[in-house]
Amino acid sequence: MDEPVSELDARLLVGYHIGEDLLIGLLCLAMVWRAYRLLRRPEAPLTAETGARVWLLAAGFAIHGASSLLHGAVHTAAWASNLLYQTLLGYCLGLLLIVSAVSLERPAGKKALALGYLPLLFLLLPSVHSRLPLFGELRPLVWISVAYLAGLISMLYLAAAYRTQDHRFLGLAGGFALLCIAASFLFFPAPIGSQAWLHGHLLRPVGFVVIVASLGQREMALHQGSILYRALTAFGLLAAVPLVSFGTAVFYESIRPVNILGQRLLLFLLFLVTVTATLVFGLGLIIRLVRPILLLKRSVAGLAASDLRARIPAAGNDEIGELGSAFNDMLTRLRLAMDEQQRLCQLAATGELAATLAHEIRNPLLAIDGAAEYIGKNFSGELVREFVGIIRSEATRIQRLTSALMTFAQPQELRLRAVDLGEVVRGTATLMGTEAREQRVTLETSLAADLPPALGDGDQIKQVLINLVLNALQAVAKGGQVHIGTGFREGMLAVTVADNGPGIPAALQGRIFHPFFTTKARGTGLGLAVSRNIARAHGGDLTVESAPGQGSTFTLLLRAVEKRP
Repeated sequence: MDEPVSELDARLLVGYHIGEDLLIGLLCLAMVWRAYRLLRRPEAPLTAETGARVWLLAAGFAIHGASSLLHGAVHTAAWASNLLYQTLLGYCLGLLLIVSAVSLERPAGKKALALGYLPLLFLLLPSVHSRLPLFGELRPLVWISVAYLAGLISMLYLAAAYRTQDHRFLGLAGGFALLCIAASFLFFPAPIGSQAWLHGHLLRPVGFVVIVASLGQREMALHQGSILYRALTAFGLLAAVPLVSFGTAVFYESIRPVNILGQRLLLFLLFLVTVTATLVFGLGLIIRLVRPILLLKRSVAGLAASDLRARIPAAGNDEIGELGSAFNDMLTRLRLAMDEQQRLCQLAATGELAATLAHEIRNPLLAIDGAAEYIGKNFSGELVREFVGIIRSEATRIQRLTSALMTFAQPQELRLRAVDLGEVVRGTATLMGTEAREQRVTLETSLAADLPPALGDGDQIKQVLINLVLNALQAVAKGGQVHIGTGFREGMLAVTVADNGPGIPAALQGRIFHPFFTTKARGTGLGLAVSRNIARAHGGDLTVESAPGQGSTFTLLLRAVEKRP
């Protein structure tokens, strides 16, 4: 048994207890200040949900800190011990707000929970607290409530560490576990200076120091809803109701002994409370946890009939809400993929038809062109020469169109080898130089030094560059500039063709690579489509960067020849 302490030792222990409460109060206020700075941070504002959780955390620590300071003031001024009802219930309310901050699904509408502190202020009135039983009689019941809530928070932060894989939450779980152990020691109505009293009042400040060290602004901002937290809280409250009822009944019977009939009535009331709590919390658990899953199941079952256009409700902010959002995103991508697949099928059918028509048109065109040439050579007259020229010009244009159609529908087989891009660029510049000079356009080149060879078909790569340069020459006005350059981009070899023309509107940039789309009066709309197909057949790509009034830059990306060890 613990030996009674001397009067001097008792005064020293009370002084320590007052200092302990002062330290805990200051630590809690430091947490409030930390949360306030996080809420007022302008450079990275929090979402409404996270802000509400941080606000509830701040309110919980504020109430706990204020209650701790008042607890120390009661001991300092030797006020009525029944005032400690208010401080210990304040501890419970503060911890309950922290539970709410961690576990609530929609915390934004629950800030009013902090107003629960206002009724506790009436306990400060002498006319109220003097009518209550002596504090020492019900003190264990309040401390066990504090222990239970602290233990529940510890379990919630263990779950948070598991869900987020953030090990700092383990520190918070450990800090609240120390508070739970401390409150469990203080549950025993032991005198000041006893082993239970010392252990309890030594562990409490240590627990708060661990909490303050573990709960920084980063951890506050990581608080988010989870079905796991709500399930733990629901089961915890379900277990707490009969325990609290049983404890209340036991303490009441020990303070106000009742007869056998009264004891039976207490047992019946305890049984009734337990059954009611089980039914109510069980039903609530089904509604809150199972109902969203059933709703998700029904929504998924009805998607086939909705042609993938329906969306499932995803209003929650927990795993079910995240699952709903991810499922909706998947549906959107699947719908786009199906539309793209349908478009490609139609395009393939169009390509086959175009190739067939081009093949059938080509032979008559050759005959028409030959006949026109014969007429031009064997018949004279201005009118004959004019119409023969028209016939041959239009026949040549149709031949180019049919050749482009056949190239698009039936691409030529690639002959891959090491290609010197500098040589290809110089050859293209030489070939297109005459046309550039005729249009009074400056054609410039800049080649990167030590550029490795590209893996590709040199003739087809040159075909792409000629098409790009031709488009650039047609885009710029007299006195304009076209620049061809080589270099690296995104780990690949890059050939750029840039001009200072009018640029391409943003609304058209996604369509210029579509077959048969053209803004030219006599264009085929196949040049860029064929060029991109050639680029992708090489394992690269063809991209565009443009802005109205700032010109356009087309970039051909190609793979480099892999170096053998």
